[in-house]
Amino acid sequence: MLTMFVVATVFGILGLVWGADKFIDGALQLSRALKISPLVVGLTVVSFGTSLPELITTVIANLTGHPDVAVGNVIGSNIANVCLILGTAALFRPLLVSQTTMKREYLFLVVISLLFWFMSYNDRLSRTEGAVLFLTLIGYLIWMVKHPSNSEVAAILLKEADQLSTSEAGTDRESNLKLAFNLVAGLLVLTLASRSLVWGGVGIARWINVPELIIGLSLVALGTSLPELAASIAGAIKKSDDIAVGNVVGSNIFNILGIIGISSLVNPLQVSQTAVSRDFPIMLFTTLLLWPLARPKGPEAGRISRPEAMILLGGYFAYILFMFLKR
Repeated sequence: MLTMFVVATVFGILGLVWGADKFIDGALQLSRALKISPLVVGLTVVSFGTSLPELITTVIANLTGHPDVAVGNVIGSNIANVCLILGTAALFRPLLVSQTTMKREYLFLVVISLLFWFMSYNDRLSRTEGAVLFLTLIGYLIWMVKHPSNSEVAAILLKEADQLSTSEAGTDRESNLKLAFNLVAGLLVLTLASRSLVWGGVGIARWINVPELIIGLSLVALGTSLPELAASIAGAIKKSDDIAVGNVVGSNIFNILGIIGISSLVNPLQVSQTAVSRDFPIMLFTTLLLWPLARPKGPEAGRISRPEAMILLGGYFAYILFMFLKR
C-alpha cells in the first residue's frame, strides 16, 4: 500500500508541474488573442499560474477534510520559498535585491503575514475572514495596475509575461483547438494531480505515523512550490535577479491573500494549535530574515550571497528535521 501512496505522490508532483505549464501556455495564447494588456497578463496569468498548484491543492485538501494539509501547504510553501528557493537560486549566483521591492511589497508581505497569524488564533478562518483576505488581494492588484511604476513586483511580472510571450511568439497560428487543449488539459491535470498528491501525502503520513500537518508543511509544500523553484533558478542563471527575488515575494503574498482567502471562502478552514504556536512564528521569522540578508550593506546594493544562501538552506533542512523529530 505504501508503494501506491508514493506513486500517487510522485504523479501528483509531476502532474502539477506539467499542468501548470500547459495552463499558463493556454492562458497566454488566449490573452494575446483577446489583446489583453501585457501588464494585466503579468499580474494575473503569471502570478496566478505559478501559484495554481498551491491553490488547487489547498482547496481540495480543505474540501476533502484535511485542513492540516491545506494550512500546512501554504505555511510550508512560504517558508520553502524564502529558505529553499532563494537559497538554491543564490547558490547559482549571488542575488541582487531591489530596494523598492524591500520597502514596499516586502513590508506588505510582513503585514499580511501578521494578519494571517492573528486571524488563525481562534483555530478557524471563517468565510468573512477569507473574504477580507481575497478583497485585499483584489485591491493590491488594482493598485499595481493603476500604479505600475510604483510597484517593483508589477514590473517583474510584466517582464516575466514579456519573456513568456516572446518564447511563444511563433504560436500565433496555432488552432483554437490547441489553445482549448492547453487550458482544459492543464486545469484537468492540475485537479487530478492535486487530488493524487493529497491522497498520497495523507496516506504516507498515516503509514509512517506522522501528523498530516507535517506532510503538508514538507512534502506537499515542496511539491507545489516546484514552479516557483524553477522560475527563481532560471532567473538567477539568466541574471534576472529581480525575477528570482520578486517571484518569491509575489508568490508569498498570493499564497496568503489568494489561496487562504479563496479556500476559506469555499469552506471555513480549521487551523491547528500546533500550526499557530510553532509554524506561524517560523514562517514570520523566515520572512523577517529577508530584511538583514537583503538590506544594503554599505554603499553596495542589497545582495544575498552564497554564504547567506547556505544559511537559508541549512535553516530549511533543520526545520524539516526538527518537525519529524518532534512529531
